[in-house]
Amino acid sequence: MYGEWLVVRPQFAKLFGNPDIAAETFLSYVQNDKFLPCVFVGSKDHWASAINYSIKGEIGYTLWGSGDKSSTSGINTRYQEAYIKTDGSRNLPSNDRILIGILRIAGLGIIGFGLVTDIETDAVRNFIGWRETDRFWVTRFRIKVFWLHESIRKNPSEYGAWQGDNVELEGTNTQANNCYTKDNQKAINSVKRFILSKKDEIKTTLEFYASLPAEMPKSNVEETSFVQPQINCKNPKTEVNVEDLYLPQGINDVIIKAIEKGNVLFIGPPGVGKTKLAIELARSLSGNDECLNIVTANSLWFRRNLIGGESIREGSVMWKSGLLIQAYVKASRIKEGNYYVIIDEINRADVDKAFGELFTIFSSSDPKDWFIPKALIDEIKSYGDNIDQYAKEFLKIYEELRKEGKENEPLKKIRIISTMNLTDARNLFYVGDALARRFVSFYFNYPEGTEDLDMFLKKYNLRDDEKEEIRNLVSYLREKLEKDKLVKFSISPASLKSALDIYSSLESRNIDTFVLILKSTLGTLNQDKIEKVEELIDEWKKEKKQQKQ
Repeated sequence: MYGEWLVVRPQFAKLFGNPDIAAETFLSYVQNDKFLPCVFVGSKDHWASAINYSIKGEIGYTLWGSGDKSSTSGINTRYQEAYIKTDGSRNLPSNDRILIGILRIAGLGIIGFGLVTDIETDAVRNFIGWRETDRFWVTRFRIKVFWLHESIRKNPSEYGAWQGDNVELEGTNTQANNCYTKDNQKAINSVKRFILSKKDEIKTTLEFYASLPAEMPKSNVEETSFVQPQINCKNPKTEVNVEDLYLPQGINDVIIKAIEKGNVLFIGPPGVGKTKLAIELARSLSGNDECLNIVTANSLWFRRNLIGGESIREGSVMWKSGLLIQAYVKASRIKEGNYYVIIDEINRADVDKAFGELFTIFSSSDPKDWFIPKALIDEIKSYGDNIDQYAKEFLKIYEELRKEGKENEPLKKIRIISTMNLTDARNLFYVGDALARRFVSFYFNYPEGTEDLDMFLKKYNLRDDEKEEIRNLVSYLREKLEKDKLVKFSISPASLKSALDIYSSLESRNIDTFVLILKSTLGTLNQDKIEKVEELIDEWKKEKKQQKQ
């Protein structure tokens, strides 16, 4: 923070101070196209930290950063183009243009905009609210906020209530930090339209900041531990979106109640909707993509992937956090609800090698019995400062909660939703009862009739005779495949859904076309299974021909 050591140059004085004059001056630059736009995009937790700084630190000023000191986004070049003019051999400040930053949260939308006031390259210090596990924010921009979304002004500390304007700005990139030249008229026009649509809220935003207490003394800021933003992971609407899934009647409510109580395991062959159901469950129950993590197990997994462990980074030995430690940190921020870890195809990992320590941590299917072993805490501490950012946060949160006897509370907010495939036995590992007892298991199988097909067909504009032929074919194939115990295969709901999506989009359609598509969406490369299906299709066609005769 700059305090009273730096003062605004006279050319820009009207942009600061009195809210009425500042708002009027800012809008004048915008209305007369005297600005260059930048769009700054980042995660919600990083922006929450930056906005928190504008409220509790340097009032009215937020920070953002780039991981490249030369700034491939062009921030340095655009800054000089906007604010500096050349007079002979001298560089002088110019008020011909200003540099405007649009503040955008990935997946949420635009939450604010403001005036980029200064830029610095700082390799020595990191802003305390930003993680630097994979990237270092060495270029930092300071932004005077002129508009902040109403949801943030009303709920500055309720991060789960924050909203954004999810609009596309023509001519801009919404995926990364980028600044634009005066030649990019599309970007300038789209940013201009957006800012002017918020012009009545600019003065309100400036008054909001003016009403806050003076910034904290520097010494207090340094001594105050940063509190990560709280998130809401409980959706008041508990109905799971399973529009494209076939599920047995009434099982939705049972699964929802089971996952409220503990971890669940979905078991069944490929194509019955296990993974889609797991994802839709987590998204529907939480209502927030920040509340879930989706991973697929593989044979190279071991304890470090799930819990954490020793790793080599840049030639040094360090302790690197696994899924559980990361989930603990994220779950500690949850105000309501649970944090969901979806492990797809869990038995593609060697269970004993990868999941052994979970047997201790998740000692039963009941969250009240779950705990973090002291040995794990001691192990992480033994690495000193050679631990990743998640491990540092984990230790800090654990020790703070331990003082109140609540160190296991974040763990109890974690829910693991796993899927298990029992079909591709040659490529899978054995899962014993020790792991299974930590889950409530649900078994899914191929439908025996056409109940899933009947549900899907309601969505497509097909003739009645087309629907009937498809229904007869699928019923025949499933009945015959069910009796063939050697093949152990059937027509999955996912195969049917994919085939119908393609088939219904064609202008010229008949049953032979559907058969061709269905064979392409079977979801298997096993030649025995493919040949069996083809054989049964030929039999069905012969029977159909005989019936006509």
